[in-house]
Amino acid sequence: MSAEPILQINELKTHFHTERGRVTPVDGVSLEVGRGEIVGIVGESGCGKSATAQSVLRLFDEKRLASYEGEIRFGGRDLLGLTPKQMRGVRGNEISMIFQDPLSSLNPVYTIGGQIVETLRLHRPIGRKEAAAKAIELLRLTGIPAPERRAREYPHQLSGGMRQRVMIAIALACEPRLLIADEPTTALDVTIQAQILELIQDLNRRLGMSVMLITHDLGVVAETCSRVVVMYLGQVVESGDVRDVFKAPLHPYTIGLMKAVPRLDGDRKQELPDVPGSVPPLHQIPQGCRFAPRCAFADDKCRSAMPELAALPGSDTRVRCWHAGRIAGTED
Repeated sequence: MSAEPILQINELKTHFHTERGRVTPVDGVSLEVGRGEIVGIVGESGCGKSATAQSVLRLFDEKRLASYEGEIRFGGRDLLGLTPKQMRGVRGNEISMIFQDPLSSLNPVYTIGGQIVETLRLHRPIGRKEAAAKAIELLRLTGIPAPERRAREYPHQLSGGMRQRVMIAIALACEPRLLIADEPTTALDVTIQAQILELIQDLNRRLGMSVMLITHDLGVVAETCSRVVVMYLGQVVESGDVRDVFKAPLHPYTIGLMKAVPRLDGDRKQELPDVPGSVPPLHQIPQGCRFAPRCAFADDKCRSAMPELAALPGSDTRVRCWHAGRIAGTED
């Protein structure tokens, strides 16, 4: 990675303490986000993408539900070593997050402008009048028409695309250095999806803001991101430059995801191949390579021993697979 990292996650483990025992939805994740870079995190539902993002902001209940191991270094500080009060100064200020469902994330009894004002005044020494003017400016920045009028409206009065833009405006209120976008276009139609992604890219270019983009859509990653991190069952299984990974994926899971993407030049009558099986529950994690029960390459070694995440000789792509060399054609 050429860009200086603003976020470094090293061997992060997030443990949940449940009635059925301890489970670990984030298990030894290591990744980096450079300054001004957009990094895509991909994988099926249940692979740990959102849990990783929420762990960065320590959003889980640490008194009753969750505990962490490893490092989350942001701007030289380990976030796991901060007090709860210090973390409140980071959330929404230095690191902001856009959640999947804006309607459940916005407060239904407060106006749009009022919610932006609240965010600004929480983190900045600013008066209410100045904050209200800034809120309108932010709504205008995110492409909301008639922002003065919209600022006085409530979430239910806005369309899905408008609400997502409001979430982005709130996330940008304090000019964060890192924006975490968790499936920001899931509930939107295709036209609005494109507008939201274009907006995120534009803000990334203009503000120099780093972005961690969580999605299941490989097409979005190809169009938006410079690097990609593929996760499966709480672990990173492949990571590298988007062009390198998409041109020559080295992990069977990544290969399966790529084959399942519709192609414009393909046979429209031909059924798309899928990755066989499904992501198992966290309390039924298989021994050895976690993808082995779904993998056509799996052998006894795969089913008994966990491979490390490592780069092949002559490659910058890191992969967690015993057969990556054979897939790459560098060994028999």
